[in-house]
Amino acid sequence: MTRLLTSVLSLALAGFGVASCAGPKTPGETPPALPDRPGSSQLWPSPRLVIGRIVACDEARGFAFVELQADAPAEASRAETELLVRTTDLTPTATLRASTQLRGRLLGCTVVAGRPGVGEEVVWLAP
Repeated sequence: MTRLLTSVLSLALAGFGVASCAGPKTPGETPPALPDRPGSSQLWPSPRLVIGRIVACDEARGFAFVELQADAPAEASRAETELLVRTTDLTPTATLRASTQLRGRLLGCTVVAGRPGVGEEVVWLAP
């Protein structure tokens, strides 16, 4: 029991020592400024978020159904939200407008422009 307690304490102290190696930040220290635009040497996350895929569409009536991913944000499925449809090689094919028709993870959308295809990605431009 004593050996176990000694081992646990030494691991905890080692962890605190490693965590403090970076040293404390001074209150007046500011981090270096990041460039304002993409294309610099920094990596930037995409503002576009894949939220689902087209599972059915009716070109004659101008609507499509999107199966939302389990982690799709609620803001992406709100009525009147503009969604983009693209192929797997990122070629845009259509623009959709979300409707109030949401049943489980199935979202009804109006086709605003283009021709969405079954299986294509649906992307939301995050704010």
